[in-house]
This record gives sequence, structure tokens and C-alpha cells, in this order.
Amino acid sequence: MHCSKRDVAAASKLIKESSLNVAAVQALTDSEVEELLSPERKSGQKNPDCLQPDTEALVKRKARGRKLPVKLMWLEYCDRAAGNDKLAYSCQTFCERFSEAKAKSEATTHFTHAAAEKAYIDWAGDVLWIVDRITGKRAKAYLLVIRLPCSGLIFAEAFWNMKQDSWLKGHMDAFEHFGGVPQMLVPDNCGTATDRSPARITLVNATYLAFADYYGCAVVPARVRKPSDKSLAEGVVDLAERWIVAPANEESLHALEELNEFVADRVEWLNERPFSDKDGSRREGCERSERESMLALPERRYETYEPHCAKVSPDYHVKCKALHFT
Repeated sequence: MHCSKRDVAAASKLIKESSLNVAAVQALTDSEVEELLSPERKSGQKNPDCLQPDTEALVKRKARGRKLPVKLMWLEYCDRAAGNDKLAYSCQTFCERFSEAKAKSEATTHFTHAAAEKAYIDWAGDVLWIVDRITGKRAKAYLLVIRLPCSGLIFAEAFWNMKQDSWLKGHMDAFEHFGGVPQMLVPDNCGTATDRSPARITLVNATYLAFADYYGCAVVPARVRKPSDKSLAEGVVDLAERWIVAPANEESLHALEELNEFVADRVEWLNERPFSDKDGSRREGCERSERESMLALPERRYETYEPHCAKVSPDYHVKCKALHFT
């Protein structure tokens, strides 16, 4: 909600003093909440001698002109008040009312995630580095991060590339780490998840769709650009970059296996670490509410493959290249 720590603490103190529970808060109307949090700023206490600014129109005007200063709008408001023989609010009061109206227009809905309903998947933006033991040259590795939003359980694994085989292997390792399959996969709009061909028939590419069908789950890619309902995925990527990628790059890791051992230790530490704002940990939350709600793992892993267009030789033979990724 983009509130300051001071405002959150004040609201928390008021809720405790009023002995309000979740049901009581949800039953309150917007006006009742505003009166409860700011009784001195009720709409009935506006100064009748002052010209009341149209804050909603001002917020829309500010959205059209991002660099338009609020003080300019206040000066124009003062001129209108003088023309109507009315008093004008001070610049501070005008800015406060403008900020309140802007906060209301930007309010967002709180999402409630059901157990084992979704899994958010994304590549970390920051890369990992592997140092050659002999030459000292550095090679890039990429971190795939998967999160269950209900419990917050995290899985992460490093790969040499961000190709389809790495993408699918990371999913399979995550399912085994979680102990089941979530009902819905919510990946970013990357090429390994969505169809980028001009003659697109489905949003999800054929390989990823076949993989999801094998595990019995659905794929619903996130919307393009910067959707606000994907904040949990962005949050866990930021968490992984700060607590996994940054510490790993301070170490001298010489092989992908060594790097993934470090990543697994950090992931386990994050999952076992107690929450700061509530009881339990990510691991305890998964064991308590999500594990039994997941889809069962199949007996065998999905076998990945790489399509190859073969050419018929003059002797009517075709060369076949066998590929198998584990």
C-alpha cells in the first residue's frame, strides 16, 4: 500500500487498542475506516469558508503530466478561490488532501492465495559467476527461482543457460523439492514459456504445454510489461538476488555442481528461517497447509527432447541424433 512504517505502526496500535479482529476490520466500510484512522480529518470538518479543491480531477491531471508540480496547481487554486471570494487552504493542507486522494486512487486489492494453487517462476536478473580453477576466467550462470505463494516456500537452481532443457529440469527439480505439483504454473513472459512465432495459435509454447499436460497442471503466463499482480514473483527474485546471488559471487566457486550446493544451502536456510511478522517458517507453512493439497508426482520424470529436422540422403537413409537430458 506504499505506507510508511510510522503509519503501519499507528494502525497496528489502534487495532490492538480497539480489540479488532480480521472479520471486524473486513466488515468496516471505507468511510468507517477513514473515520477510525483519522477522526480529525472527517469530511464534515472541512472549512466551509474555503474553496474545496477537486482533488480527483487534480490527481488525473497529475497522472497526465508527471512533471507537473503540485504547487502550481495550488497557486491556480488560490487564484480561483480569490475570484470566488473564498478563502484558500494553505499549501501544506492542499498537498495533504492531494496526497490522500492520490493514495485512494492507487489502492490495490489484497490477494489471498489458496494452498498449492500456484507457483511463480522467473529467472533472476543478476547472474552468478563460476571461476575457472586454472585460467581464472569467469563464466556466467543463471538462477531459476520458483515460489509457492501461499506458504512462501522457495526453490532455486543455477544453470549454464536459460534454454528449454534448463527451464524444464528446474521445474522437475522444484516439484521433487516441494513434494508435489502445484495446480497452476505462472511463469514470466519468457521464450521458454510463451509462443513467440508469428503464426501463434496458443499463448504457451508446445513444449511447455506438453510438459504441463504430463504433470496435470495448467500454465497461465503473467501479463506483459509490469503487472501489479506479479509482485510476489518479483519479490522472491529480489530475495534470491540479495541472499543467494550476492553471497555466491563473493565466493570462489569453480563448478556448477559446487555452485548449486551453495544455492541449495542458502535456499534451505531461507525456507527454515522464521518469519519476522508471523509465527513459523516457509517450510512449516508448506508442511502444514500445502503439501497435502498438491498434485501427486508421476512415477517417472518427463523426458525432454529436442526437435530436429532430418534430411534424406541419396541412399534413402536418415541420420538420427539421440538426445536425452537428465
